[in-house]
Amino acid sequence: MVHWGEWVEQKILEAIRRGEFDHLPGKGKPLPLEDNPYLEPGLAIAYHILRQNDARPDWIEADLAIRRGIELARQDLQRTRRWREEALRTLEGRKDPQSWKEREWVKAEWERALRAFARRIAELNEQIFLYNLKVPIYWLQRFKFDLREELRALQVPETDIQRLETG
Repeated sequence: MVHWGEWVEQKILEAIRRGEFDHLPGKGKPLPLEDNPYLEPGLAIAYHILRQNDARPDWIEADLAIRRGIELARQDLQRTRRWREEALRTLEGRKDPQSWKEREWVKAEWERALRAFARRIAELNEQIFLYNLKVPIYWLQRFKFDLREELRALQVPETDIQRLETG
């Protein structure tokens, strides 16, 4: 029994051997992949003009800004977390008044960084809301960021997460 796919492939190979594909228009040139058959005619023209001018639709720019924003926010918090760990490691075992002040300062900076990260997540979630209104296809919409999940992924201690949530 011959499978459909094998039969089609056999017919194509026979046509290639007979040279039936040798004189097709555009042979040896890249395929014109700019046309999207799923776009409405008016949108196709608009996207063509944007492409010709190296521009992107607003919703694509918004998505890129969200991606850059979350990456920068994550990097900033990771950098602060590493700084905090190193600072506390250098203060280990010290009991002088200056070391207590430094520990309090490190703790305050860490709290400030956590609050700043939470604000950035809230701002990004607002951007996601606006992005979801602009995106032309519903399955391209984005989920909002979950602060708790983000903090856990960045290995923030649970006690710090709970303290941030309680205010």
